[in-house]
Amino acid sequence: MKNIQNTKNKIASFLIGSSLLVAPASYAGTTAQEGLDKIKNNLNNSKSNLGEYQKNLKTVEKNIGEIQKAKAQVDEQRKTVTAQTEENNKSLGKISTQEKELGALIADEKTKKALEEKKLQELQAVILKLQENITKRDSNIADYELQMGQLQEEKKVWASRGEQIKQQGDLVSQRTNSLSKTEGDWKNKKKGYEGEVNRWGKEVDRQQKLHDNYSSLAEVRD
Repeated sequence: MKNIQNTKNKIASFLIGSSLLVAPASYAGTTAQEGLDKIKNNLNNSKSNLGEYQKNLKTVEKNIGEIQKAKAQVDEQRKTVTAQTEENNKSLGKISTQEKELGALIADEKTKKALEEKKLQELQAVILKLQENITKRDSNIADYELQMGQLQEEKKVWASRGEQIKQQGDLVSQRTNSLSKTEGDWKNKKKGYEGEVNRWGKEVDRQQKLHDNYSSLAEVRD
């Protein structure tokens, strides 16, 4: 019986000595139970750290998802602004064309009026007809000038609307830039948390192996 006990003690001493060669320096000179307690404590801390970083990683991934949803909404707003800008520019182009046409008509009517007034002086025989023509030209000029005034007022409205659309576009661009920056920041945090999760996962594995080794040693010594 005594020889069996001595053999167990020798085996335990040999295993403890071999384990201390691969264990951290902080475990040197401690008993198997003390070493096991320290490893358990480290294992629990590692598991706690792993849990925290896994929780933080989930939060980061959720935030990135929300940002990407917001970016999609901003992209839709950008498409709307682009369509409105194109529509506004087309309307302004039409008004400019109409202005040129009316300007040409007014100039033409004024030229004709001047010629007909001159003919009126030269051709007293046809004065009545020319006066009718002059009255018609005056009416046309007044009508065209009225239309010109209306177009100019409408042009002001479209120009004002164009400025508002431009400001909205600027706000959309600022929002896009802000979201892109925020997304980049969260992605950088994600990389950091993924690294920590990987590191603490390895630490948990290492501490688990130490725990298993010391648990076996404790059982042998008992």
